[in-house]
Amino acid sequence: MTELPSPRILIVEDEHIVARDLQQQLLDLAYSPIGHATSGEQGLAMAAELRPDLVLMDIQLNSELDGIEAARQIRAHLALPVVFLTAFAADEVLARAKLTEPYGYILKPFTERELRTVLEMALYKHKAEQGLAEGAAQLRALSRRVLEVQETERRRLALELHDELGQSLTAIKINLQSQARFRTTSPEALGLENIRIVDDALQQVRRLAMALRPSMLDDLGLAPALRWLTEQAAARSGYELQFQALTPTVRLPPEIETTFFRIAQEALTNVARHAQASQLEVVLQQSDEDLVMSINDNGRGFEPQASRGLAVAGASLGLLGMQERAMLIGASLLIESSPGRGCMVLLSCPLFAPEVPR
Repeated sequence: MTELPSPRILIVEDEHIVARDLQQQLLDLAYSPIGHATSGEQGLAMAAELRPDLVLMDIQLNSELDGIEAARQIRAHLALPVVFLTAFAADEVLARAKLTEPYGYILKPFTERELRTVLEMALYKHKAEQGLAEGAAQLRALSRRVLEVQETERRRLALELHDELGQSLTAIKINLQSQARFRTTSPEALGLENIRIVDDALQQVRRLAMALRPSMLDDLGLAPALRWLTEQAAARSGYELQFQALTPTVRLPPEIETTFFRIAQEALTNVARHAQASQLEVVLQQSDEDLVMSINDNGRGFEPQASRGLAVAGASLGLLGMQERAMLIGASLLIESSPGRGCMVLLSCPLFAPEVPR
């Protein structure tokens, strides 16, 4: 098993003997002291350069920038956790220090156990806050994306209705008016022309409805809808398709079928746009405990972690949207890929909640 790296600690302390003793205690506690600054200005510069996991900051520094002001700037500009060290417990010092939102406060002299407890709590709190901040950023990015997708879909539907269905209805209107004004065209010919136009309009309406939600997903279930989706995608993109569905005939809850279909739809869209694949394998398998879908391509691959970072920053949100859909039904989504080695999307959803012991 790979060991996790030791937390990296920056010490800001103007007493060299205290700093040396503190470095040794950190090493004994399996931390990594990565630097020692003797002034607030130097501590701020080293924190910006080294980006430690935590800063141990003495409040009383013999410099123009004292520990409290240095901590305030580190928190404001670098978002790093700071734990104060001080031999003073004056109320006014504590009140001023609290304004910087420190992650801990240690009075000298302190024991090794006290040091470890405060550092562990500070690191845990910072990690939890980072997780909340990332979750909030993902939520904001998804909200923006939802609005963008809604507007794009509305714009597409408006164009489809105007340019296709609208034109068909206009043509029928002209034919009906021509029947009354012109005698050169027989009523039978105009009737046949109108029937052809209506047939075209019906096809357009069916195509629009299919794009919004395939009726076979509601009528026939997930497996036939996935087969239709993958075959359509393969026909457009030209790759070799292998599709396998090992599922019983019992229908699944609509939210599960819809989620699996939409995630497959997004995955196939990504394959068509980016993968340059020649082969694709889709397997859907259901047991008594869970439903599993795997989508494998032999394309050029990518770095999933980098794509998630771009998604949080507001770029392409395909992977993030897939993960959010999976979470809403209690499913797990695994995406494995690397440059030049294709991609695997594995979606697994438990079909029954575990029983709670009485």
